[in-house]
Amino acid sequence: MGALAYSQRWAAFFKRYDHWRYFFAEWNKIMYLKSYRKHHNTGALEKSLHHGIRWLIHSISRGTDRGSGTYYHHSGWTSSYPETTGYIIPTLVRYAQNEEGPWAKNAEAAALEAGKWLLEIQHSDGGWPGGYMHQKRGAVVFNTGQILRGMRALYLFTGEEKYKASAHRAILWVWKQLDAEGKFSSNDFMGAVRVYGTYVVAPILEWLPHFEADKDGWEAKARLHLDWVLTQQQDNFWLANCDNTEHKNHKPIIHTIAYTLDGLFDSGGLLKDEKYMNAAIGGAEILAQKFIERGLLHGRYDKRWHGSEAFIPTGGAQLAILWHKIARADTEAFWAEEARSSMNVLLSVIATNGARTALDVGGALQGSFPMWGRYETFGLPNWATKYMADSLMNELNWSNER
Repeated sequence: MGALAYSQRWAAFFKRYDHWRYFFAEWNKIMYLKSYRKHHNTGALEKSLHHGIRWLIHSISRGTDRGSGTYYHHSGWTSSYPETTGYIIPTLVRYAQNEEGPWAKNAEAAALEAGKWLLEIQHSDGGWPGGYMHQKRGAVVFNTGQILRGMRALYLFTGEEKYKASAHRAILWVWKQLDAEGKFSSNDFMGAVRVYGTYVVAPILEWLPHFEADKDGWEAKARLHLDWVLTQQQDNFWLANCDNTEHKNHKPIIHTIAYTLDGLFDSGGLLKDEKYMNAAIGGAEILAQKFIERGLLHGRYDKRWHGSEAFIPTGGAQLAILWHKIARADTEAFWAEEARSSMNVLLSVIATNGARTALDVGGALQGSFPMWGRYETFGLPNWATKYMADSLMNELNWSNER
């Protein structure tokens, strides 16, 4: 985002009285963050989970279709975002399987409606559109990969073959975009090549038990991409070509770093190959130690792991999910458990302490902390709340633990 657009968001934000209250509540959060974190208990985490799920349901029910959008304080709701709707579905399905959740039935209904909508908008070639619906973009590899997660969750939940058939068409389309070197070099990230395709490979591998005839071929393609990604990783575990911009690719955001590391870890586990898992653990541990030492992460990290810009809660939640997986796989990885629990408290504090009471904002996790950071400035991206809910369900030992 350029300086002009950034200043315009500030101006639009302050045009509403409520936003002044949000602004001062945010300053209060910053000033007393240490105290808020110290006194945040399990009950507060549960409240954040339920309120976050309620907000995700609202993000689906409020639009003209059945997809989930993002809310910006300065401009209101966007149109639906197919990609993030796709991976919000597993979150809602997981929450719905615990009858103790006050929004369980609503979550199930919202997930089913979102799934039907995604089936309706799938392209004839198998891919799904990138970006928000109003942008009318073509099919994109990464976005399609995330919708595969929703299709699988609904297939396992309902047993309906339509989700399986849809996923198979999508996977075949995704593999067509992989070149001989293992890069997704077409129909992804506006022509640029990026390493977070690992987060596409992982859900494809999760589908393998349902497509036995494709197992050998798909595993070979998965390894081809994962091996290429490892060529982009330095000895200190930092990854090149990891940002979702072109002008800041030298210091990627923790959101896309976490995508890449999580994809490596899950793919390594599914392929039973420790080299991919170790590549993920190395980066995850560096960020965990930085978080433990400082109590907060930066939003971006360069090739020497020097941080810059405001904290991006989405990436923090994604890392907490990865730290949880690592702690489960290695009971001696105490750093992972400590970082996960501390991060979940931080996310809950950010999402619940303040002046947010309106339905459009209540319970949602913001794009940056403070909210005027450069990532999703003054925004409540639906993917941030999705990952927070996932991580809180891990922390609280919710049903169907990941």
